[in-house]
Amino acid sequence: MPAFADGAGFPYTDENCGVTTTYDAPPARAVTLSNNATEMMLALGLEDRMAGTSYMANLKISPQYEEAYNEVPVLSPLVATTEQLIEVEADFVYAGYPDGFSESRHTRDQLHDLGMKTRLNTEGCNLGKFGFDELYAEIRSVSAIFGVRERGEALIADIEKRLAAVEEDLKGADAIPVFIFNGGEAAPRAVLGNTMLSHVVSRAGGENIFGDVANRYGQVSWEQIAERMPEYVVVYYSGTAGGQVVGDPAGELGQGRIEILKANPTIGDVPGIVGERFVTIDSVWGQPGPSSIDAVEKLARAFHPERMGE
Repeated sequence: MPAFADGAGFPYTDENCGVTTTYDAPPARAVTLSNNATEMMLALGLEDRMAGTSYMANLKISPQYEEAYNEVPVLSPLVATTEQLIEVEADFVYAGYPDGFSESRHTRDQLHDLGMKTRLNTEGCNLGKFGFDELYAEIRSVSAIFGVRERGEALIADIEKRLAAVEEDLKGADAIPVFIFNGGEAAPRAVLGNTMLSHVVSRAGGENIFGDVANRYGQVSWEQIAERMPEYVVVYYSGTAGGQVVGDPAGELGQGRIEILKANPTIGDVPGIVGERFVTIDSVWGQPGPSSIDAVEKLARAFHPERMGE
């Protein structure tokens, strides 16, 4: 890729999830439709280009972005509506999750017809494995759209440096079997192999016990979990706290999911349940974005405390 100074590189054509968009200049009034999209914008220093954010729900922005986040209007705790996007004169709408664009809310085509350009984080249309290489491509695309390519490369370099440090600390460590629980009481839902969170678990020295399933999310059985005997359980949720080990305030939904696991007799002998080795990860950290590296570091400290330290 050519080296561009910030502000250069236009016109820029973005190929994204089957949609081709040409930018003659950076967007000036962007709105994000998910928390990881919001953090991506803030990590690139683009708060001055944002007309609003949405879909943080009850979650909190990661601390390093809090000051910048407070400068941007919050349009809705849920996905901003078409009317809200029109009201703030959005010219670019960025979703980190597929449900940001839907028939029940607004499709990308409908927003295009209203003069708004759009982007979906590519994990949302991904059919294969997703990891840091794909996240780097996402960073490069967003930074190119806004004419801040050098900021994108700096963000990637920082993530790579931190990943290398974790890799060095974990050198020679055995991978620990991990179940990534995505809720469900009668039948459990799992985070499967084709997700950023599954990749994050592997980079943190774990092995997703359902990582061999080539899908993003899906239903499994309590018996399958018992057979695969995970040593740790990552509890994935949307609640009030981010990426915290049990013992810290975990948020009501995260703690509720832990109680479901502890109460189920079928998995009563699973080592991660017996030892209460749970780690909660909220959707700000579990979806691909700049906080994915924070999730790697947090999980590595949980899985391999003897190597990582504090």
